[in-house]
Amino acid sequence: MNEESILNALQAIAFSDYTNYIWIEDGQVRVKDTRLLTDSQRSAIAGIKDTGKGVELKLHDKQKALELLVKYLGFFEHPEEESTVRVELSGIPEDWAE
Repeated sequence: MNEESILNALQAIAFSDYTNYIWIEDGQVRVKDTRLLTDSQRSAIAGIKDTGKGVELKLHDKQKALELLVKYLGFFEHPEEESTVRVELSGIPEDWAE
């Protein structure tokens, strides 16, 4: 496993969409044959199980994958800038300085 494969997996998860795996036809939910899925699509799947009443498809956490990608790519990072403001005041009563 290398950096590129990790980034590809995170992208697959972050941009996954349930419509790549299921569709509705005549009021019934249909599941795509997993043999027809791309490697990227398969890597986004956290689990598939037969519930007895149908199939449950769970994808990996998109939000977490996006957060990791954003962090890796350095988006939204703002280096803390040190700033100094010098203010000279005049005409202040002496008793205020105490």
